[in-house]
Amino acid sequence: MDKTINTELGIIQEVTVEKMNFLYIEIPNDIDNQKKAWPTFEARFPSLTGRKMYGLDYGESKLYRVCTLVLESDHGELFGFDQFEFEGGTYIRLRLKFDPPELYEKIGPAYQLLIGHYEEDINWSFPFIEHYKAKNILDIMIPITK
Repeated sequence: MDKTINTELGIIQEVTVEKMNFLYIEIPNDIDNQKKAWPTFEARFPSLTGRKMYGLDYGESKLYRVCTLVLESDHGELFGFDQFEFEGGTYIRLRLKFDPPELYEKIGPAYQLLIGHYEEDINWSFPFIEHYKAKNILDIMIPITK
């Protein structure tokens, strides 16, 4: 895919997700657990300034990882979390730009749009990614095979 596609939800593009080191907690993959986990996860950090937050959806295993990138300023501190290295890959990204709570209401439709359009290209062995870029910007990404 060499171009961008404009949709009612946002712009779709192919992107390369680079290798990343995460701190994380793993929870059952449902909305109620996710709503509870995010505030608990964020509360363990002395500050959220500079933190990049991600949600990784491991589909068939029914697991969801609430994640943040490991920062140099962490100085090896794990804050009571586990750590792992995500290898990255090729993804299709849909960037949502809406104010909360509408932003969160668009997550399900965003996944439906991407899965419906790219179902035959999805690499089901990799997680779907939610990258929380700002209060009103969320990237929904699905892995594809090249």
